[in-house]
Amino acid sequence: MRKGKRSKPGGQAWFFALALPGVALFMLFSLMPYDRMVGQWPLGIRQDEVMAYQALFDHRPGQHAEGRTEVVKLVGQAGAQVLVQAGETRASGLVQVNNGDGITLHFPDSLPFRGAFSVDLIPADLSSLAALYAGAVADSLPIMSAPVRLVNLLRDGENEAPCLMVERITPAYVLVHAPVAMTLVDAQGKLAGTGRSMNAGDSIGDAGGKALLHPLRFDSVATAALGLLACAEERKDLLRGGAGALRDGITGALAPLYATRGGPGLEPTSAVVAAFHDAMAARTNQAAVLRLAAALRADSAAWAARFLAIDSAAVPVLAKGRNIGLVQAEVDRTRAGFMQRLFHPDVQAALGPPVDLPTEPAIPLDPWLLPFRTNQDTLRFVRGKYDIDHDLVIPRGMALVLEKGTRWFMAPGVSVVVNGELHMRGTGLNPVFIRPQDPARPSGSIAVNGSGATRVRIAGLRISGGGNLWWEGVQHGGMLSFIGADVRMAHCTLEEGFGDASVAVRRSTFQMADCHLSQAHHAFVDLAEVHGAIERTAFLQPAGGLGATDRQGVALRSSHVLLRGCSFTGLPFTALSVARAGEALVLGSTFSGNAQAIQAVEGSNVQVDGCDFTGNGTVFVLRRNRPVLGGATLKLYTNTCTGNGTERDADAASTVEAGAALPPDALRVFTARKP
Repeated sequence: MRKGKRSKPGGQAWFFALALPGVALFMLFSLMPYDRMVGQWPLGIRQDEVMAYQALFDHRPGQHAEGRTEVVKLVGQAGAQVLVQAGETRASGLVQVNNGDGITLHFPDSLPFRGAFSVDLIPADLSSLAALYAGAVADSLPIMSAPVRLVNLLRDGENEAPCLMVERITPAYVLVHAPVAMTLVDAQGKLAGTGRSMNAGDSIGDAGGKALLHPLRFDSVATAALGLLACAEERKDLLRGGAGALRDGITGALAPLYATRGGPGLEPTSAVVAAFHDAMAARTNQAAVLRLAAALRADSAAWAARFLAIDSAAVPVLAKGRNIGLVQAEVDRTRAGFMQRLFHPDVQAALGPPVDLPTEPAIPLDPWLLPFRTNQDTLRFVRGKYDIDHDLVIPRGMALVLEKGTRWFMAPGVSVVVNGELHMRGTGLNPVFIRPQDPARPSGSIAVNGSGATRVRIAGLRISGGGNLWWEGVQHGGMLSFIGADVRMAHCTLEEGFGDASVAVRRSTFQMADCHLSQAHHAFVDLAEVHGAIERTAFLQPAGGLGATDRQGVALRSSHVLLRGCSFTGLPFTALSVARAGEALVLGSTFSGNAQAIQAVEGSNVQVDGCDFTGNGTVFVLRRNRPVLGGATLKLYTNTCTGNGTERDADAASTVEAGAALPPDALRVFTARKP
């Protein structure tokens, strides 16, 4: 039998062959519930592919989400100066194009944009809600993070596009927003802006074998906060150190930073990655992350309300006119997933299997000190002469007591580090002496590493010849140096000191009264992050003494200090310097024959009443040394100025105010104990 001739498919057949799949897709995407559409799809189908089909085939009637937010306009080309306008704010900045179509705007320090020096503009869509949620959480946690805002970006007349506007954490940002001792660590593990390595050598030993960039140095609360945020956002870049860190110059601790997803980020070296990995994977950190999550979970209703408030403001802008039903389903899914990961983090999946970091070994008691141990936690030196010919490190929790008549003679470069309380109990007739064995070769430092309020009580001390100390990566920059302590000094005489200061105090409370300081090679007293008072104390540089002019007698940074009844005489440099938003109340003091009497810079506030200024080169100097920190404010009440060269030298950023009488509550504010 002969086979029939096969006919070719006609146009109608081709039409149906092409139309049927389209009709099927139209029906599928028009009838499928939105919560199913935004869920997980099989066979590796990505969400962006599903949304592309939805936009093509889903034509259900309904409302479409549209919203407005602040518009940021840019006029100019990338790589050149552009005009930036947001509302009534105008500024000029340099545009840098980043990967992912994001841009960074850099502004001069003298003309920031709403206080910002570098701003990232990151393209945003509905997936950016998680970044807004995380920003809100980061604001409530003990970790530094820059604020994030949603804006519409308009470039040279193009269509508006939603962006996340995030201030970048730069050295200038750290200057303004971080404590005075904080320094940004760059991607190479060096101190940003200085080029200095993190591996400085110690005066005593080698930092116990613990490099400055080491997991044991990571601040525990900031590390746990970063770990929880990384879990909530499912971000590996945070765990590698992509957001950077701050180094605390006072304690040597490293505090990780948080940065919004989508920014340019850092490309950390292997050493930085390894340190972050070990710190995050530590068993103690993973336990801390779970505790932090539990604390947030206890307030889950408030967090849910806060995230809903973010949705109501941001979703209409991010939806870009899409169907409100689909948008709401996607938003609900994003919010629910973020809250699940925030309140119930899978720490091992995110941070890796837990590891046990080696614990710091206990500091052994030097055998030379055994005869002075009077009980389990006290070392006591009684009246007599003692040659200290090698470094001594007092174990944690052990107090050191020098009774009246104790005389220490320190070998060149030798220091004593106290990790507990320090008591010196000299009297006018029987002082405590600390002198160098060789007057031409300075000794090191008498240093206290406290825990925040460790007691230091010093009376009747006569000391000279000391210098500086580096220990465990922390600088003790003074003949006497105190960190994290409650310090009280009275009736002491401090003579020639070779260190950065005769007395250096960091992050402590400090009371000095009835003391005499002279012949310092650098500063007499250097206070940073200190609350306290200096009263009835004399600062003297004898004729023919050291004449370096680029230093200060008393230097205050980010400190709140009362100076009352003090005298500053013959100092060929600045007698009192107040910087970094410091506050000083100077009462009933005399300034005679100094190069400069009082200098205030960088947002500081100084009040002066009842003081006498005689024969000084310049009485008051007010400066804005760094534009980002602003000028200073000086408030003058009833004072006497006689025979001075220049009374006031103030720049345009600073202000001088005159008052008839000191406000009654001013003294109370300065004499109150640290809150």
